[in-house]
Order: sequence, then C-alpha cells, then structure tokens
Amino acid sequence: MQSRLLLYDTSNFINLPIGGQLTSISNFLRFLREKHPDVLEKMILVGVSEQPEKIGNLQKVNIHGMEVDFLPVALVETDLSHTQKSLRIAYVKGLLKYGKKLRIKKTDCNYIHTPEAYAAIKILNLFSACAVFSHGSFFNMEKGFRFFQKNKAIKSLFNTYLKFLLKTVRILFVLDKDSEEAYLPYNKQVFRVNNSIVPVLDSYPENKTFQKRLVFVGRLSKEKRVETILQAVELLDDSYAMTVIGDGETWDSLQKYQNSRIRLLGALKPAEVKEQLINQDILIMNSTIEGIPMTILEALSFGIPVVTTDVGGIGTVVRFGVDSEKTDGTAESIRVAVETIATEYERYAKEAYKQSQKFHYLEVNAYLWEKISRLWPNLSK
Repeated sequence: MQSRLLLYDTSNFINLPIGGQLTSISNFLRFLREKHPDVLEKMILVGVSEQPEKIGNLQKVNIHGMEVDFLPVALVETDLSHTQKSLRIAYVKGLLKYGKKLRIKKTDCNYIHTPEAYAAIKILNLFSACAVFSHGSFFNMEKGFRFFQKNKAIKSLFNTYLKFLLKTVRILFVLDKDSEEAYLPYNKQVFRVNNSIVPVLDSYPENKTFQKRLVFVGRLSKEKRVETILQAVELLDDSYAMTVIGDGETWDSLQKYQNSRIRLLGALKPAEVKEQLINQDILIMNSTIEGIPMTILEALSFGIPVVTTDVGGIGTVVRFGVDSEKTDGTAESIRVAVETIATEYERYAKEAYKQSQKFHYLEVNAYLWEKISRLWPNLSK
C-alpha cells in the first residue's frame, strides 16, 4: 500500500516567523522538491493560519514552486508579544477537531516537528507510525512553558507524556549530543542531524569590512536573555550599533533600550531577515536553552562571526576562538567577546563562512531522507 508523508508543525510553512525550525522544514521541502517531487504530490502539511476562514479547510500552498496540500488546524496571532493563549494547546485541539480530514492510515509517515501533535495523531489512528524531529531538548521544554509556569501538575504530566512519546515513536531526529544521549535509553532509533542552510553567497564577500554592527535574531523569550545583550552593548563604545530582530513576551520590557544605537525591528519574514544579515558584522546569542539555532548557521553563511553561550548543540557547529567567541551569559562577558572578535575580524569572518559550508541543505536532508525512506519504503513509489 502506498504511503503518504504528513508533516506537522505550528507554522504556515511559508513566512510566519514562529521559530527557527521553519527554515529547517522549508529546506527539507526544498530538498524534496528537487530530488523527490513525487513525494510532495501526495504530501499534506498540517499547520496554522492567520486567516480564520481557512482553519479546518484542506487547501493548496505553494512550496518552492509546487502546489502541496495544506490543512491549517489552528489560528495564530502574528503579534507574538501579545498572544493570549497557548498555540500548542490550540494546535492539538484543532488537530483533534479537523484531523479526520487527513484520513491517517497505518502506512503513512507522520513527520512531527511539534511534539504535542503526537498524542492527537495516536487518537486519530492508534496504529499510525510517526517520526519526530526534536528541535531542542524535550526535557527542557517545561522551562519554556509560558502559560503554565506555576502549575507543577501540568509540567509533571507533560514530562510523563514526553517519555511515552520517546518510548513509542518509530524514529527520532535530534540536533545535539545531549538530546541523543538523553533519548537513547527510551528508543534506539535516535539519529543526530544538523540543521541546514541554503547558501546565499557563492563565495566569501572579499569586500566585507568591520563596521561594528551587532545583531540578534530570534524569539524574544526569557531564555534568550536579550536584555543582557543590550546591557552589553551599553558597555561598548558609542561606535557600536545593535539591531534586534524578533518578537515575543519580553518585547515591551526591552523598549526602554531603544535609542540611536539600539533598534528593535520586531518580527520579520525570513527573506527580510536575510536582507538584514547581509549588513551585519557580529551575531550575538545569549540563550540558556537551544538546539542548533538556524540563525547561527545563516550568520556563518554570510561570513558573520558569532558571540554565543555554549548550550545545546551550539558547540558542535561553531569553533570557539576560530569563527566565534564564547560568553558565560553576562553583559561583561559579551562585551569582551565582541571586542576579541573585533581585534581579528577578517580572520573570524572568513572562518565563519568556511564553517557554513558543512550545513548545505542537500547533504543534510539526503541523510535525513535516507532514514525516513528506509522505514517507509513506499513513500517514493
């Protein structure tokens, strides 16, 4: 019996800046478009929409020039700093409400990028087989719960659910060694992969000069510690400028830092983010929790050195002292790291571009597809 590929994520698969994993998914779909277009023809994307009238209606969405079936099951707000409800819960409820339209079969590959979908899929078809992409440590997810910080019972229940997922899912993809080691006791089908990028530049930009332009790209959540980054900018001399790209719950509290040196642009579409990156010199990340941030890979591809904490899988994709500098998360440490890169900027920038070539989307996704198609051989038939 022929299998279908059903892909689940809390995004609209085009331009909604929900998180860095959108780029990873887009690159996977680009790979399929170029190498396995027959798979896209019988694929369904299950996501969200900003348009209420489209919720629950099967439709088409253009993916890299090809029309693909799309079922949005939840309404999303684009203003992430003022979201009043949990998108995770809304997505699960929507999947349970509209999921019958998917007609999930035992032979289908349910490729999940948001773990909450797993339970709903099992309710819709107990015998359905699933592959899950873990974009960050599942066991750290409770720290990112925005709506349930004071409810220990819900956090405990969610952790129990995650362990059930790990034990029963057919295949798991992870981004970092820590997650791989944490999941292996529950499931032997765990594979470490990289996030991927589509190179914009064919070669290192030889005319690149250091103009002291700093940038942060990401969701403005507490674990990103963007306020500390802005405090570090204030410690640098007045010739440095900082651009913050992103939206989230700390947006309002960061407004007091806006001045002639610090700009907060809000959420931008992926293409607009890349346009901004072309004109930046150093990316600063200060997270307490990460997988492998797509932002770092994209910055490297533009020849942009990185200042970052060494958490999650970051240390596996950058080389501290070569294309990046490590910070302990304090403003003073960030200041020192920026000034260290500034002393040898051209060397750091060239090494950053060189390192980015390891994450080409064709190579990364060929490995991922090999693992999926081995377990679902009928996907390409």
